[in-house]
Amino acid sequence: MILNTLFIESLSNFAHGISSAFFIYFGLNLVFFRNSNRPLQVLGYLFCLWAVQNVKDLFLYVDSVSESTYYSSLLLSFDMWAVPFCALFLLEILYPGFFSLKRVVQFEAPLGLFTLVYALTGRSVFYMASIVYTALFCLVVVLFIVSKVRRYNRFMRENYSYTERVNVRWLMNSMIILALCLILWLYTCVNISHLGDLVYYVTSTLLWAVVLYFSLRQEWIAEVEESDTEVEQVPLEMEPSRNGASPMGQKLEAYIRERELFLNPKLSLPDLATEMGTNRSYLSNCLNNELGVTFYDYINGFRLEKAKGILEDPAFDGCIEEVALLSGFNSVSTFRRSFQKRYGCSPSQYRKGEVGK
Repeated sequence: MILNTLFIESLSNFAHGISSAFFIYFGLNLVFFRNSNRPLQVLGYLFCLWAVQNVKDLFLYVDSVSESTYYSSLLLSFDMWAVPFCALFLLEILYPGFFSLKRVVQFEAPLGLFTLVYALTGRSVFYMASIVYTALFCLVVVLFIVSKVRRYNRFMRENYSYTERVNVRWLMNSMIILALCLILWLYTCVNISHLGDLVYYVTSTLLWAVVLYFSLRQEWIAEVEESDTEVEQVPLEMEPSRNGASPMGQKLEAYIRERELFLNPKLSLPDLATEMGTNRSYLSNCLNNELGVTFYDYINGFRLEKAKGILEDPAFDGCIEEVALLSGFNSVSTFRRSFQKRYGCSPSQYRKGEVGK
């Protein structure tokens, strides 16, 4: 039993060291040595804060500190300060420019006050109050982020013809892991043990390693302003043509087909608006209200038609990956999935004539 306890303690200390090294290295790298954008800089600040908190835990190895409920609780109360910073990082992803020094102070102030009062009075009620506040804060943030992730991804589909590395679906999975880490952390705050510390260090480091991986791959795009400069145009409320689309809808389709703009894998609604000499809001209104389709689905419809034509060409002997690239897709998996959804078969099956054309 004693050997098992010493082994778990050693593993916990080792995990503590690995976790500290991870946050120190990547935190300093993102803040000082990498030409990072705002979300990555905020993530770097968060990693630095997490590193300081891990280093702070070294005091818990001192017997007089670890055996004192007051000092150990005081040190743990500083850990809660990372939670609002996590929220700021997540909000910076969904609302570019949200992070600021003012908001850092606003988000951290309540927990800072709880820590200060507990440090001055030593009354455990303030320490427990900070735990309850942190738990409720996390719950609100998780629910808010989950709802806004859907909004963000919908915005991407309405304004971009691709979703690879611009949507934040990965954030949903990260939120689940984050919730588990917070539950473990809250448990360790009330029931301090080497096993709890071990699990916490491992899960928290893995969580932020996953977040770092996807953050480095992410193509960060600042949200398009809602108030574009207006250009005088004929209103959309006009008589529809015989094929069900207004002259603007027909003009849009003809313009895209003639110039084959859909072959640009990074085509966006603002790009198309600039190309046509109009504004984003006007085109968005045409797509969403008149045609009832997102920009993503609209452009990919042209790409699928192009791919279908290539597959039907007996002189073409390229691979499926080449078909995807020639059609304007920048992801073969997206091409396969979209083709299957539209035509009810895979590109390979269609090419082989295994289904009716």
